[in-house]
Amino acid sequence: MDTTKQQQINGLIFGGISLLLPNVSSIISKATSNDSSAAVGGAIAVIIISLAALVLGIIGIVKSAAARKAATEAGEKKIIGTVGLIVSIVGTVYAALIFFMLGVCVACVVCAAAAAMSA
Repeated sequence: MDTTKQQQINGLIFGGISLLLPNVSSIISKATSNDSSAAVGGAIAVIIISLAALVLGIIGIVKSAAARKAATEAGEKKIIGTVGLIVSIVGTVYAALIFFMLGVCVACVVCAAAAAMSA
């Protein structure tokens, strides 16, 4: 397998993982939602996993773009790199939405708990 094709596949894999990780973290959150202390731990796990997915998505974007450029210079097909770029962008946006929305929710819960404890 040539190096540009392998680079394109690597970008696609990073993008795919960034798209799947937030879904896995949502399953973890739903599994721990019965107990209130476990639910907070599940929400924190979702935030951490979504942040990891966000980082992997950015890596996928960079790798896919570099692979597409290398494939263009080598005169090879760049369809896998294009698909990897699209999947990485979608995964990054999805992970960012979950990361920031859940981060705000956890911050509100912590703030409300602190206000309730001080009152």
